[in-house]
Amino acid sequence: MILVTGSERLEYDIRYGPLVLGSMVLERLASDTLAGVPCEHFRARVEINRALSVVFWAKYFLESWVQQRDMITIRSYKRSEEKNYRAEWWADYDHKEGVVRYSDGAQFPLSDSARDMLTLWFYLRSLNWCKGDVRVLNAHIDRRNWRLSFVVTGQQKVRTEAGEFDCLIIAPQTRAPLGAVFLAREPGHIPVVIRTRAGALTVSAFLRDIKEGK
Repeated sequence: MILVTGSERLEYDIRYGPLVLGSMVLERLASDTLAGVPCEHFRARVEINRALSVVFWAKYFLESWVQQRDMITIRSYKRSEEKNYRAEWWADYDHKEGVVRYSDGAQFPLSDSARDMLTLWFYLRSLNWCKGDVRVLNAHIDRRNWRLSFVVTGQQKVRTEAGEFDCLIIAPQTRAPLGAVFLAREPGHIPVVIRTRAGALTVSAFLRDIKEGK
């Protein structure tokens, strides 16, 4: 694993084709402790602008706490605000018991070493990737377990407002709630482009700025 230390703030424009629909911020916050376990703490804010998206708009706020030694999720939080939907919950990942417990009382079986979606974005960049590599990972995302297979499908030079990057393209081979991630080949493997779903749309987040975290 490639260990990325210190706080960090990555800012993105969310695009659907040529249209800028909104923004996303990914943050690595100061290390934390949860139930006596040393943790890394991640945060994401996603906003689809109401003015630019007539059919769909949304705000999402996500947080994850993961074990420092292996980046396995132990708690996640999500607040969603969409045109016709509101929700807020946290979930505790009990890997010893093999269950994830939601704040509304719901419980679901938990696959071994499962991670939430926010943690997956950070975990994928922590791995050493070479062309043709395939890695199979377990995930638990929005009350559902996933068995995800990721492969390096190629490399591409990508230019965004943050600069020009030589990227490896990491894409899921199986049906997944997240799409391809373009990781910079330089140390730290910053995600330059992230493809994912926002409601009924498949959108791409393009890196706009890199800042030290607050």
